[in-house]
Amino acid sequence: MKKLAGFAVLGVTIALSSTFYLGQSSRPFNLIGVKFCPKTANNNTNNLNYAHASKAQQKLDSKYCQFEYKLLKEVWDNQQFQASKPLPESSFLSRDIPAIQSGVMWFLVAPVSMGIAYLSWAKKCEDEETYFYQLLQDFKIQVSLTGTFTREEIDFKSQSIRNNWDKQRVKVGFISVEGMQDKLRRQQELQDKTHTSTLKQFNLADAEMDKKISENLRDKYKADKESDKMLGAKDSNNDDDANSNLSTQELANQLINALKQHQDGWLWYLVESFTPIIIWGKAGSYKSYTAACIALLKHFLIDAKIQAIADIDFDQNKEDSWKYLIPLEPVIYGTGIDWEDYENAYLDAIERSKVRTLKDKPIVSIWDELTNANGKFENAKNIVPFVIATPRKRNEHCILLSHNLTQACLGGCESISEPIKTQTYRLNLKTNPQAQPLFKGVLEGLVDDDGNELEQHQVSLPKWFRPEIIWGHFHGKAIKFD
Repeated sequence: MKKLAGFAVLGVTIALSSTFYLGQSSRPFNLIGVKFCPKTANNNTNNLNYAHASKAQQKLDSKYCQFEYKLLKEVWDNQQFQASKPLPESSFLSRDIPAIQSGVMWFLVAPVSMGIAYLSWAKKCEDEETYFYQLLQDFKIQVSLTGTFTREEIDFKSQSIRNNWDKQRVKVGFISVEGMQDKLRRQQELQDKTHTSTLKQFNLADAEMDKKISENLRDKYKADKESDKMLGAKDSNNDDDANSNLSTQELANQLINALKQHQDGWLWYLVESFTPIIIWGKAGSYKSYTAACIALLKHFLIDAKIQAIADIDFDQNKEDSWKYLIPLEPVIYGTGIDWEDYENAYLDAIERSKVRTLKDKPIVSIWDELTNANGKFENAKNIVPFVIATPRKRNEHCILLSHNLTQACLGGCESISEPIKTQTYRLNLKTNPQAQPLFKGVLEGLVDDDGNELEQHQVSLPKWFRPEIIWGHFHGKAIKFD
């Protein structure tokens, strides 16, 4: 703060000094100094009636030439010979007096210096205010702590005195040890009952509040209904209106219950688990749409971020199967049959795995068109082994799509048939002869409570298992579950 005050004083000093200097008027015009120095006419040295020429010239110089007159040079140049009989030019001695440069820069120094002074002083005042405010706050805290310590000290001393008196009473026989223990027990019981009663009072208050809120909502609903009737509006007592008042968590709970109730909850296992999912089947079997549905469910129900979609046919699928994933802003790889970019999805996943842990928010990555990835780039054969390896540690939920379950159709991976069998869910979707989806298939990979793999399960997809329906469920068009 002292430095800021010094800057302020220095700025004011420079500003005042500059204005003082600026006030000394500079001379922006040229002058000329003129002396009248006539020449002697005593040039005849043989004439004894006149003084010698040099002495005569000295006499004239001492009388006239010692005086100088300053005039504007411009006036002198224009008007000196305007007389009808001007004096000869040789009788004058002149010297130019150039103009003095104006100190206009000092005009800028003054406001700049004053501005610096003002800012320095303002900063000084602000720092002082902050300092004293903090000092006051520290003093308040100190007083509060001192008061707290004092109360605690008083309580401690009071309790110590009571304990000492109790010991004295026991010592002189006024009260027995059993009586003292009984007293302490009754005090503890009283504290416990007080605590229990207080909790009940809080619970009662919460219940009364919840009841009041429910009554208000009921009354509001009735009032809205009566208002609609009076205005001739259509009766809105239907499932859509009931669902429109549900919170996001309530909508999610509805969907979770529907998943758990559908065919022993196999869909919920796929949504909840980080176990990689391989969806395979013929063209037109609804593979990409199923992957999109599972990804949306993971996003809405377990708060998973849609991290990446690797698909060389993304341009064809972005308005269909991936339409409702795009608003969730995944990173897209392979657009325009670019296998080199498809490989970047694998390289980025490797980099993610170096820093992610189970504590991180779950993410979802989708790998489409693995059927044709074999041999297209060097790391194609490494995708499935990476996906299977420790998905739990990096909390990444991977969904892979292929036309077949062979290693050649899974990027050309080698010697991992057993890990694929034991560490993935495999969903084989079916089509009819017209290559249309049947919304049915066979699921492999489920295990029992002892970890033993169960037999193949014949499964089907519910009618509401569509990307647009799942998206609409959380955007104003709740699903009517049967």
